[in-house]
Amino acid sequence: MADATSQLDATLQALQGGLTNAAGAAGSNIQGWITTLQGNQQLAGISSELKKLNDAIGSGDASTISSSLQTLGEHTTKAASSATADSKDKLMKLGQALSSAASQLKG
Repeated sequence: MADATSQLDATLQALQGGLTNAAGAAGSNIQGWITTLQGNQQLAGISSELKKLNDAIGSGDASTISSSLQTLGEHTTKAASSATADSKDKLMKLGQALSSAASQLKG
C-alpha cells in the first residue's frame, strides 16, 4: 500500500502544479494507476475511465479530456468515502483536483 500512497502523493503534486505541469507526467502516471487498480472490481470504473483519459490525451481532444477528468473526479471523491483513514483526505483532494482540472479545460 505504500506504493499506492506515494503514487497518490505524486499525482496530487502534479495536479496542484496546474494542467500544464500535470500534462508532462500524465502518460506514465495514468499507466501507473491503471496497473495499480488492475483486478480491483470496486475501482473498475476508475480504471476504465483512466484508459479513456489516456486515449483522449493521445488524440488531444480537450472536450473528451475534460469530460473524463470530471468523471474521474466524481469516482475518486466517491471512493474516498470508503477509503482507509490515511488515504481518505488525499483521495478527497485528488477528486477535487481532477474536477478543478476538468473545469479549467472547459473554460
